[in-house]
Amino acid sequence: MPDITAGHFIAGTIGVAMLRRWYADGDVNEQRMAELADVLERRDAFPFSLALNPSERELLAGYAEWSGSYDTPNPLIAAEEPAVRPILERFGGPGVDALDAACGTGRHAAHLAALGCTTTGVDQSPEMLALARAKVPAGRFEAADLHALPFADESFDLVVIALALCHLADPTRAIAELARVLRPGGALVVSDPHPAAAIVGGQAFYGGFGAGRMMTWVRNHPHGAPTWLRAFRAGGLEVEDCEEIAMVEEQIVASPVATLYPDAVRAALTGLPTLWVWVVRKAM
Repeated sequence: MPDITAGHFIAGTIGVAMLRRWYADGDVNEQRMAELADVLERRDAFPFSLALNPSERELLAGYAEWSGSYDTPNPLIAAEEPAVRPILERFGGPGVDALDAACGTGRHAAHLAALGCTTTGVDQSPEMLALARAKVPAGRFEAADLHALPFADESFDLVVIALALCHLADPTRAIAELARVLRPGGALVVSDPHPAAAIVGGQAFYGGFGAGRMMTWVRNHPHGAPTWLRAFRAGGLEVEDCEEIAMVEEQIVASPVATLYPDAVRAALTGLPTLWVWVVRKAM
């Protein structure tokens, strides 16, 4: 079987760049064609020939490997946190019982605790939970499946779940369970990768890549607006707000294609939605 190479990814990025504006400027189209010709001419030379051969990891195995580097500069988090944290600040504060579901390393739990919330976190990954406990000593952290949370009905005023429901083929059951533990009038804040990110290969890649080192990834399932709306309705939740967050500068410059064809990368990624951020409320 032929290798999956860096050249394939580079050519695909240039192709996306041309498709997004092919009807607007013939000169730009010719620039993209020249870049594609350059890729084809040099496809047998480094870096175009670099074999990537991405390997999918099962969820818990992947996050065990990823846990130690998850908090290092992460371009998706650079887009997500500035959108989510002001929402948590609106709903959080002293006297608020808050749950960080699928808390990972505890980055949102730390922010909730700093706001004065009584903070609880759950995750399936022991490695991630260890990091969260060290980061937020005042928090309470438990191992739990999103489909069976170990809490009584109506335990929390505020629930956040960040970049996690994408790992479920269908988020409906998990949304219903999050709604169950939410108090009437409480807020659920959801961030998740946007389906448009799949256009540029938006899986959960981690660990980098290089000569002799295989790329690794955990599967994302892109969820469109109908899936979210059905899930919220099934959980008895009402949509208060929804934002589509566009690619940020950190994501654009982090593309490995940016050093070779920066104009093409900007044309491909600028303005492309990278995240959903939903705010939904449980009826009183």
